[in-house]
Amino acid sequence: MKNRFRNGLVAVAALLVPAGVALADVDDKPMVAHVSIGASLPQGSAGDFLDDGWSIQGGVTWFNSDRPLGWRLNLGVDWWDVKDEVLDGIDTTPESPLTITPPEDGDARAWQGTVNFLWKPETDKIGFYLTGGVGVYYTQANLSETGYGTGYWCDWYWGICYPGIVEGEYIIEDHSSWEWGANAGVGVTFKLGSGNELYIESIYHWIDTENSAEFVPVTIGVRW
Repeated sequence: MKNRFRNGLVAVAALLVPAGVALADVDDKPMVAHVSIGASLPQGSAGDFLDDGWSIQGGVTWFNSDRPLGWRLNLGVDWWDVKDEVLDGIDTTPESPLTITPPEDGDARAWQGTVNFLWKPETDKIGFYLTGGVGVYYTQANLSETGYGTGYWCDWYWGICYPGIVEGEYIIEDHSSWEWGANAGVGVTFKLGSGNELYIESIYHWIDTENSAEFVPVTIGVRW
């Protein structure tokens, strides 16, 4: 998870570099791109099972001629670890009633594609925007544990692979589904000298799962 977070920060930093050479003000552009990374906070029943996780978001906003209204297309993924106390209550060997064998790890993800209205009045240095809409969500959850199995071990120095017993993480149970959902949130923008914007946003997501999954990504990013 730390590697994914670090890779996300590198992506944001890569966009901040060209931000210093861009000349057009984002408030004058008919199309504005964005990318962000931050924390994802499970809410409601999801918060009972999942630890706080991470979120990566990105997309494009199209503004019509009577700005400040626009359409925002956003793609993203949020991921979380299952809480240890939840894992401890799961028995992976129900055939052995005298022994409880919890899984070693568990995680959940929500991939999203949303279409929103966005209202952003033109401002000077510090501004804000409101957004809300609907979307499609692909949710995944799995339980895993470390084990041994047959496979191939490769010597990368010599470029040779050998068959044998290898150690790895194995999925012992997984679930995935397509659902629809809705979202609404707010963002605060900070104009950069190049005309691009740094922003912080908080978006509430509700997914129409059996237990109504809810989460709130709080991310920092750049609009250009």
